[in-house]
Amino acid sequence: MRLINYFFAARPLLHLPVWSVYLVSLKYHYQLSGGSVTLENIVIPLSVSMLAAGAYYLNQVYDIRSDMLNKKLGFIKKDLVSVKGLVGGFLVLSILALLVASFMSFFILFIFSQLFVLGYLYSAPPFRLKDRPVAGFFANAYAYGFLVPLAVMPELTIHNAGLLGWDNPVYFFLAVGAVYLLTTIPDKEGDYLTGKRTLAVLVSTTLVKFLAMGMLLLAAFVAYRSHYEILLWIAMISVIPIFLSVMYPEKSLELFTAKLPILLLTLLAGWYYPYYVVFVVVLILLNRLYYKKKFGLSYPELA
Repeated sequence: MRLINYFFAARPLLHLPVWSVYLVSLKYHYQLSGGSVTLENIVIPLSVSMLAAGAYYLNQVYDIRSDMLNKKLGFIKKDLVSVKGLVGGFLVLSILALLVASFMSFFILFIFSQLFVLGYLYSAPPFRLKDRPVAGFFANAYAYGFLVPLAVMPELTIHNAGLLGWDNPVYFFLAVGAVYLLTTIPDKEGDYLTGKRTLAVLVSTTLVKFLAMGMLLLAAFVAYRSHYEILLWIAMISVIPIFLSVMYPEKSLELFTAKLPILLLTLLAGWYYPYYVVFVVVLILLNRLYYKKKFGLSYPELA
């Protein structure tokens, strides 16, 4: 049962953006290259998830106080996991992911090494990139918006670079960055009380929303120039609730603005890979059961 707690403490639903970005990028890559899904294409996102899980473990260790103020789920507070166990999990999962990458290619190992370093610097003092307005934004947008799309190609050479479509990483860098900005809004009060300097703390909520809208509109332009019509519509539709939240700043609507792009991208990935839909549905049901039993909450919710 303790291992089950650690599985859910890894926040598996928060991995959906990573998997969805990877799968959509993989689809576009193979449309250009004429390839098909291989075992590596399954191992790579699972290994990225190990790095992400380790980063979430470390984040909880260093964010106990702010998580309480922001009324986030407290696995440590409820004694479902231990600090020692989370640190150990971070080390084991990170080392395992890097070992897997070393058997694939130097390029994948290079990507995974960057993800590992950013995952550590994001939470651990004295760096704590998550508490810095620009560094926190860049760490999220670069790691999950740029590096993850690059990982669809185990090798990167002069001859095959064009098969990825360099606009994919640019699009997702902008989209993931916009979502990150929106996620800082609900945590604004708790972050301020704990001395964090996120962009939402430093500037007005309205400005953060306009920045997020601007990034999504730029992402839409990138998709338009690259003839990715579905990605264009995902970005454009995602702008609508953000604009509405500027006019009607309700908390539920603000939460929804950060979830909608992820939902739309996950649906797109599921359209391309139907088994992914089954996987996501099962994962959601398991989370609902676990969080209801352990925390008495209905999680996840759309808003």
